[in-house]
Amino acid sequence: MSEQDAPHEDPRPEGSRPDERVAAAVPRTKGTGNETPDAPGIDPADLATTLRVLEALPSLPAGHPDIETVKRATATMRNRVRKARRAQARRQERAPLIEHDRRVLESTATGSPLRIDDETRGIPLTSSVPGAVAGELHEPRGCYICHERYTTVDAFYHWLCPRCAAASHERRDQHADLRGKRALLTGGRAKIGMYIALRLLRDGADLTITTRFPRDAARRFAELTDSADWLDRLTIVGIDLRDPTQVVALADEVAARGPLDILVNNAAQTVRRSPGAYSHLVEGESQPLTGDATRPRMMTYKRISEAHPVALAGTLRTAPSPSPHLAPGTPEAASAEDREALEVAARSAAELTSIALSAGSASLEAHRAGTAVDAGGLLPDLQRSNSWKHTVEEVDPLELLEVQLCNSTAPFILVSRLRPAMRAAVEAGARRAYVVNVSAMEGQFGRRYKGPGHPHTNMAKAALNMLTRTSAAEMFETDRILMTSVDTGWITDERPHEEKLRIAEEGWHAPLDLVDGAARVYDPIVRGERGERGEDLYGVFLKDYEPYPW
Repeated sequence: MSEQDAPHEDPRPEGSRPDERVAAAVPRTKGTGNETPDAPGIDPADLATTLRVLEALPSLPAGHPDIETVKRATATMRNRVRKARRAQARRQERAPLIEHDRRVLESTATGSPLRIDDETRGIPLTSSVPGAVAGELHEPRGCYICHERYTTVDAFYHWLCPRCAAASHERRDQHADLRGKRALLTGGRAKIGMYIALRLLRDGADLTITTRFPRDAARRFAELTDSADWLDRLTIVGIDLRDPTQVVALADEVAARGPLDILVNNAAQTVRRSPGAYSHLVEGESQPLTGDATRPRMMTYKRISEAHPVALAGTLRTAPSPSPHLAPGTPEAASAEDREALEVAARSAAELTSIALSAGSASLEAHRAGTAVDAGGLLPDLQRSNSWKHTVEEVDPLELLEVQLCNSTAPFILVSRLRPAMRAAVEAGARRAYVVNVSAMEGQFGRRYKGPGHPHTNMAKAALNMLTRTSAAEMFETDRILMTSVDTGWITDERPHEEKLRIAEEGWHAPLDLVDGAARVYDPIVRGERGERGEDLYGVFLKDYEPYPW
C-alpha cells in the first residue's frame, strides 16, 4: 500500500496517446546525422546480381520494357536518397539548437538530468541557474497545465509556461491559521503525505497521521530541524487500511477524542511492490526509537479480524505482528547484555531514514550505483513488469481487492463515521470543516482516450470521485462540511524500474514535485480559512487549483 498519490496519465490535450509522452518531454540530440548506420547491409549475392543486371542494361535496345522498369526503380531510390540527405542536413543544422534547448531544460529544478524521485526532508528542489529564468528555447513546447506553447523557461519548472509557473510559485507556500484545530491525514509518513502533514503541523493543527510503518514515520518527523515546534502535536497511528475493521476502530478512536476539523484521505495503493522493496522498512519497525523520535504519541491496531488480512497477505509477508499499542522501544528496557545490540539496531534504522530523506538518495546516479533508496524508504523494485502496465486480465484479484479497500472503501468509512465529529467542530465555532479526497485523473470519465493499463486503480479513483460528487452538496447544506476531490498533478512515475531509468536517461522528468502535489491538496483548506473572505469549495474535482470536469 503506497502512501503516495497515484501517478497520473498523459496531461496533454485529450486524444493524445500515452506513448507520445516521452518523445515530447525533452529535446534529444540523437539522430543528428553524424552516426554510422547500424543496419545490416545487402546480401553480397544479391548485390552482385544487382550490379550484373545494371551492367547488362546498355546492351538492350532503347525503349525496352526492362530499361523502363529499372528507370522507375532507380528514380524512386534517387528521390529517397535526396530526401534522406535533406533530412540529414536539417538535423545537422538543428543539432546545436536542440542541444541548447536540452541544456536549458536540464538546468531547471524539475528537469535536472539526475532527478527520478524527490526527497521528503522538506528541502525544496533547486535550480542550477541564478535568477528566475533558466533561458529561452529555440523550439516552443506545450505547457503541462494550460497547453499553451512557450519559449521562456522558468528556473524551477521545466514544463510550465511563465504564467503557470508564476501561479504555481505563489501557491507553493500558502498558509492558514489552524491553531486549535484537529486534523486526520491518512498516508502521512512520506512523499506528498509528509508534505501535507508538515503544512498542517506548521500552521498549528493537532494532527493524527496513519501509516503501516509508524516508527519510520517518527524517525522522519524527528529529523526535521523545526520538529521541536510541533512534534508534541503529532500522533502516529500504525494501521493497515486494507482491513475495514481497523479503519472503523480508527474512526471511532478519533471521534472519541472530540471535534474534528479536517480529514484528508491521502493514502492509496497504486502499484503493489515486491516484498523486498519494503525489507528495510519492515526491519526498522522492530528496532527501538531513540531521542526526539519518542516524542509523538503512537499507537497501532492488532488484527481485529484475522481471516480477512490473511486472505490479503499482500506485500508484507515478512512483517512482524503489530501490537495493540506501539510504545516506543527503549534500550533501557533491555538487559545489559542486549542493550548494545539494540542501540546498534536503532542507529541503523535511523540512518536508513536519514538516507531516504537526503538529497540525491534516489537520483539517477544512485540507481546506477545500486544504492538508491526512494523518498518513501523503499528499495528499487526490480520486477520487469508491474500492475501499472497490466490490462484487465493481468491484474491479480488480490491486488484488485487491496486497491479498492484502501483507495475507496477506507475513505468512505472515515467520512461516514467521522461526520458527527466534523459537524461538532462547526457547532463549536469553526467556520467550516473539510474533507479532501486525494484523487487523480485516472478516475476521470471525460477523456476521449483512456489507456488499457491499471484498470483497477482507475476504478478506485472513479469511486472516490463519486463519493465526493454524491455526498458533498448534502454534507455542506446540512453540516457546513466542505468535501472536494483533488488531483495532485503529475509528480510520480510508476512504470517498471528499468523503463523508468531508461526514460530518465532520455530526458523525461515529471513536470511537478512533491511540494506542488501537497499544495494542491492543501489549497481548499487555505481558501476556506480566509475569514469573511473564505471560499466554499465542495462537490468539485480540482485540477491545478481549479474545478475541472469529472
